[in-house]
Amino acid sequence: MTHFFKKHVLKRLVWVCTTLVIVACTGVPLRSVPKLMQLNQQLMDANPAEFMVALQVDARMVPPPGAVPLLHLKVAPRNAGGFEVIDKKLPLQLAVASISTQGLDAPGSGRRWLIYSLPAASQTELRQVQTFIKTERAQAQPKGGSLSVGVEQDALLANNPALSDTRWETWLQTAKQDGFFEVWSGSAAQLKQMAADARK
Repeated sequence: MTHFFKKHVLKRLVWVCTTLVIVACTGVPLRSVPKLMQLNQQLMDANPAEFMVALQVDARMVPPPGAVPLLHLKVAPRNAGGFEVIDKKLPLQLAVASISTQGLDAPGSGRRWLIYSLPAASQTELRQVQTFIKTERAQAQPKGGSLSVGVEQDALLANNPALSDTRWETWLQTAKQDGFFEVWSGSAAQLKQMAADARK
């Protein structure tokens, strides 16, 4: 393999797509494809304190109490038993903004940003995954494996039919100096259907 960890797609709401399936990732802006293809490596080099997910949603959209998106990381060995599978779902913490912030443009009328970052405990867990991968890569005979990266957002969807057709945008930042880029957009109904399909 060119890289120790090959990129592939989780079945959840995902922003990592291989070249072969990128056209099937409905709602992914073409301008974001090059950045998505580099995402695994960027995440491994990222400062966890700078990692953020920003959602631009209808201002009436209020996540259910306690609902947050999850950063889903799964590291699996190329060969069974090569090493213990790492499967983590790291919760993010919320900040709300209706103005330009963090390098993001001001949302339009009737919309707002939900900006999520990793709390201290999640930052620590991400660093542990980063350390494991770097250590494994540095071994004389690395075992080989794969890294899957996804963001699960479906828990944020309140059961409000009035918001089904409203636009939902997902933006990502791995490094503050690079800023945010859009990774998915569509309607809340599409997001809900994608989550339902993933659970089948």
